[in-house]
Amino acid sequence: MLSQLRSLNINVRVRLLTSFLSRFFGNMVYPFMSIYLTLYFSDQTAGTMLLIITSAAIVMGFLSGYLADIFGKKKIIIWAQLCQTSALAVMALFNSPIFIIPSVTFMMMLLQNTAIALLNPAAEAMIIDDSTPKNRSFIYAVDYWAMNLSIMFGSMIGGMFFNEYRFELFTLLSLSSLVVLYIMVRYLTDDAPSLTGKNNVKQLLLMYGKVLQNRQFVIYCVAQLLVMSLDAQVINYVSVRLAKSFQAVVLGHEITGIQMAGLIRTENTLIVVLMTLVVPTLTKMLGEKRSFLLGLVMYIPAFFFIISSNNFYTLVSAVFVASIGEVFIIPLGKTMLAELSTQELRGTYMALNGFIYRGTALLGALGVMLASTFSPYHLACFWVGLASLGFGCYLYLLPKIKLN
Repeated sequence: MLSQLRSLNINVRVRLLTSFLSRFFGNMVYPFMSIYLTLYFSDQTAGTMLLIITSAAIVMGFLSGYLADIFGKKKIIIWAQLCQTSALAVMALFNSPIFIIPSVTFMMMLLQNTAIALLNPAAEAMIIDDSTPKNRSFIYAVDYWAMNLSIMFGSMIGGMFFNEYRFELFTLLSLSSLVVLYIMVRYLTDDAPSLTGKNNVKQLLLMYGKVLQNRQFVIYCVAQLLVMSLDAQVINYVSVRLAKSFQAVVLGHEITGIQMAGLIRTENTLIVVLMTLVVPTLTKMLGEKRSFLLGLVMYIPAFFFIISSNNFYTLVSAVFVASIGEVFIIPLGKTMLAELSTQELRGTYMALNGFIYRGTALLGALGVMLASTFSPYHLACFWVGLASLGFGCYLYLLPKIKLN
């Protein structure tokens, strides 16, 4: 594995390292910022602030791919990271033991989230440009493994120390962001803009229109949205349902619904971390297309039981199966995306693909809204049915996509 990492392009290695550092230290803080806002503002005001932050990120996500294609990916990445580092430094300063100004913290959260929305499509496009079809599955498997590892340990540390050592965590996060900025400036190699010409709204719309003419890419986005909406139900509807109705005694210990919801996420993360290093070997044996289909066949049906069941052992077993399926489909799904996108509009493709994750978040919220009207069984049928439509889209696409 180390020899494979050393053989990767320097830009890919820099992205893998900086992504891990950013996620690890970021997960000590970011998951708890909604709680932070409710400490100083009313729930309604805090919710409005979060809505503003999300809306700003969506707008920047729409522009980011265009800007990366016009001005060059490295330039956009550096400027976005500089904005993020500055925002985090100010956030730490205004949450010091001397004074705390929550309104400034909100403004810095807005700037930081906008910077991330600017950075990610350019960085994802750079990985595709500087990788080959032969090593992309390995790259995405390593990135997915590192992401889950950073989430697991970062969130654990943040959960233990966020309330009492908030200033120290903000300071640590800003310093880590500065280190990431240095690594990017020092080691990323420059790239020329993939498009030239007038930089105006008309060109922006023409670029997005050209991408949307790629029928296979649009079908891929629809498939991703429908299949990944299942995971959004775990974060939203399943957690709420378990908190209200789940209770079990296992080996003499009582487990509440909230504890069960946490256990599901922990089990999923652990399995992903452990299995991600094994799956690339299995993928080589089976082939990428067969591995992807195997992952979908494991992932989608398992969610019927995750969404509908209140039995401890059924939930644990279903999460185990779904997590193994997830390890197959996430990295290979990114490999498919790389094959579907063209180099001259790579940033635009990545920006449009980013809307999938915001779309799944909306479907997750819809699941909570439907909970008061429909039973868990009917909701399980509905969401698994939608995901099955996504499976059908993949069956249509796979013969048309070049995979190993």
